[in-house]
Amino acid sequence: MTKKIKIHWGIKCALAFGYAYGIYVASSTDTSSVSLPNHIDKLIHFVEYGILCLFVCWVVSSFQIKSAKMFYLLAFGITSLYGMFDEFHQSFIPHRSADVLDWLADTAGAATACFLWHVFIRKNKASNRLLTDR
Repeated sequence: MTKKIKIHWGIKCALAFGYAYGIYVASSTDTSSVSLPNHIDKLIHFVEYGILCLFVCWVVSSFQIKSAKMFYLLAFGITSLYGMFDEFHQSFIPHRSADVLDWLADTAGAATACFLWHVFIRKNKASNRLLTDR
């Protein structure tokens, strides 16, 4: 039998906030000298906010929210709002601008992460509970 390691929710929060701060720092830098292929920035937004949403799901899972709808609404909402804040923040950075399409890519990444969390984590926990309750 393997022993489960419990990670305190404060540590989970610190890791999530650290990652979010990394996004903030990255979006504060001047990227005018960086040349990327067309639309690759949308893929970057999609992936980085998908990862952020997985961190947020991890934090939210500490609070034993029974309603799956509320769980995903919180995780998705927090991540999407942070993406909106990040785009607003970029509007004040020289050589950067706010872009609704970037925010949509952030939001799509968050939605995909919620789906993946549901398929690989939340469903597995539910099926494991069913097996151990017998």
